[in-house]
Amino acid sequence: MKNLIILILVAFSTLAIGQDIYTIRQVPTDKGGTWGAIPSSNGQLIFVNNASKVSRGDDFPSRLLVLDRDNKETALPTFSQYERIGSPYISSDGNEFYFTISGTVSSKTSGGNVFSSGTRVYHLQIMISKKQGSDWGPAEPFIHNNESYSNGDPCLSNDGGYLYFTSDRSGGHGGTDIWRSRRGSDGSWGEPENLGGAINTSGDERFPRFDFQGNLYFSSSAGSGVLDLYKSTLNGNSFGTPIRMDYPFNSEGDDFAISFLTDDSGYLSSSRMGYDRIYYFEPVKPIIVRDTVKIIETKIEEVTPHEAFSRLKPIYFDFNKSNLRYSTEMNSLLDLVLFMRQFPTVVIGLPSHADCRGNDSYNMKLSKKRGEAVKKYLIETGGIDPGRIQVSEYGASKPVSNCDCSKSTRCNEVQFQANRRVEYELLKY
Repeated sequence: MKNLIILILVAFSTLAIGQDIYTIRQVPTDKGGTWGAIPSSNGQLIFVNNASKVSRGDDFPSRLLVLDRDNKETALPTFSQYERIGSPYISSDGNEFYFTISGTVSSKTSGGNVFSSGTRVYHLQIMISKKQGSDWGPAEPFIHNNESYSNGDPCLSNDGGYLYFTSDRSGGHGGTDIWRSRRGSDGSWGEPENLGGAINTSGDERFPRFDFQGNLYFSSSAGSGVLDLYKSTLNGNSFGTPIRMDYPFNSEGDDFAISFLTDDSGYLSSSRMGYDRIYYFEPVKPIIVRDTVKIIETKIEEVTPHEAFSRLKPIYFDFNKSNLRYSTEMNSLLDLVLFMRQFPTVVIGLPSHADCRGNDSYNMKLSKKRGEAVKKYLIETGGIDPGRIQVSEYGASKPVSNCDCSKSTRCNEVQFQANRRVEYELLKY
């Protein structure tokens, strides 16, 4: 029986039953401030690195870096003449390289541009380079660039017939909108057209990209004020109503610049950890478990809720925070979701706690928010019926560490962390 339980719990920590669950992990780049990753045909990853602020005014330079199969990081020497470069894109045939650079400098101009800083905005321009042998040829400006507004975030439709990009040019819906230009038979680019109010809003729409089925992905600030990822499904020759993507694609930070490696895996950029970093996403592969029975050799043994429940681990939180720490708590969250799906009659309680710092009233409110955050994850990501989840808040009244906030028996940081938790109770099974 012991071996059976361990086997099933290993499955719980990595696998899902029913709807797809995605997981992400941070790409191991050496530098902070990295974003905009695109995979190349030779297995390398090209991305942007924003440098720290330099001494000459409010200039924030950036460069393109390459991460090879061995996780070795080097600068991309091509296009190194540009001090502010971003949003790289390579055509599906590997013969065209598109990217964004800063153009002219204007003072006291507002806008949602990548290279904005202080009271200056460096208007963006799209550049296009074609393959010459094993390298890229000189970059030429997109014919519809203009010094009075920005064009950026270029990408092609899957057939290469349209160049999609973002711009704050006149004729939009506010902020930066997504536009497209049709490529003529002679290679020329037609007059840009706005994608319209079904896609664009009064906020900023940024970073259009396509999956292998031709569905449109982009980021918008219209909902929460930060950039959230949206998907618009291709319907014939038009795009359907955009749907905000679930976690882990969206977080409390900016989430943007998605790119696909396969049909359901790829890269996205996010500031969810406090600054821009690149993340790899892929689906958690499902396993079929026959009800609550698993066959081991020739024996059929039943798994009870109590045995599986005892293996669940608490969810821990940062000091004075109630948002979920997906980077460290993902396995525990998945375990909980899969337990609830495996035993569909179970009702659980979520006893929620805080450490002793802060007054009693504040800690009660904070611990309740933590429990509600776990409940929300179970409902929105796990698809669990809200009636199966009950939150109970205890503030700092039930510590697990034998210490407190007094001078003589004050908790250390490890002990404080142990007290900032959401646990579980089996209320019905």
